[in-house]
Amino acid sequence: MKVVELRELSRRESPVHYIKELTAVAVIEWNEKKSESDVAITLEHKPLGPPEVHIRLLEAVDWPTLPVIHAIKEYVVELERAGRLP
Repeated sequence: MKVVELRELSRRESPVHYIKELTAVAVIEWNEKKSESDVAITLEHKPLGPPEVHIRLLEAVDWPTLPVIHAIKEYVVELERAGRLP
């Protein structure tokens, strides 16, 4: 399972400065099939260590949920490290 991209990535305002709330459309590929799903992403920056990432699927997906969430988390962490999140 692979996340191809996060389209329409936008940041929602959060009253807490160390929490980023994002919404996006995740494009996921598995066995040469692509699917799209709306997701809500929350990144909470801790004083020590990497940010804590929480993913909520806003639409049902055709594949098992846990591998989809895990793949999206890994993709979001890579984007955060590269500084490409809004």
